[in-house]
Amino acid sequence: MNGHPDSLHRSIEAAKSLRLELARMLSPNGEEMTLDDLRTLQDSFDGETTLDAEIRNAVLAIEEDEIFVRGIKAREAELKERRGRLERRIEATRGLIEQAMTIAKWPKHEMDIGTVSLGKSAPRVEIDEESQVPSQFFKRADPTLDKAGLGKVLKERQKKMDEIAKLKRDEQEAALRVLETEMPAIPGCHLEIGTTLTIRRN
Repeated sequence: MNGHPDSLHRSIEAAKSLRLELARMLSPNGEEMTLDDLRTLQDSFDGETTLDAEIRNAVLAIEEDEIFVRGIKAREAELKERRGRLERRIEATRGLIEQAMTIAKWPKHEMDIGTVSLGKSAPRVEIDEESQVPSQFFKRADPTLDKAGLGKVLKERQKKMDEIAKLKRDEQEAALRVLETEMPAIPGCHLEIGTTLTIRRN
């Protein structure tokens, strides 16, 4: 760490901020921390923290959450498959009951747990050959924004803008007019130039 007082002060303030925000997210049951909670937490580590230690703790918190996310995704896939099997089994079992009652000519059957009865169901559509159904009965998908294509155009335009910025001042105006004709600005969007965090564990 840089030993300059100003740099040291900024790193300590950054460490405090990082720990406070992590504490907010990791509070029990996701409950919002009160001002007293935050003040107590801040007082508890005044002068006792470093940015190095807080970033290390944050990286470990990310890894712990990633383990949970992987486990949840696997469980979601398993539960989705299981739900599908159960739904199919429910429908098949209902069909078997209907079939048995039809064979026995039981329109209704009362039991200690409830009553089952046969009746005419509402008409439902069954598709014999989808390719033969007229196109007017197909719903068109809702339009979705092509962010990849949009990003490609915005990046190309930004590249040309950067090239124009390197020209002499008297050449820039003419080059900008050409750019606006060939590749005008796209309203409603812009390129966000920021930073990205890469974590590589030892």
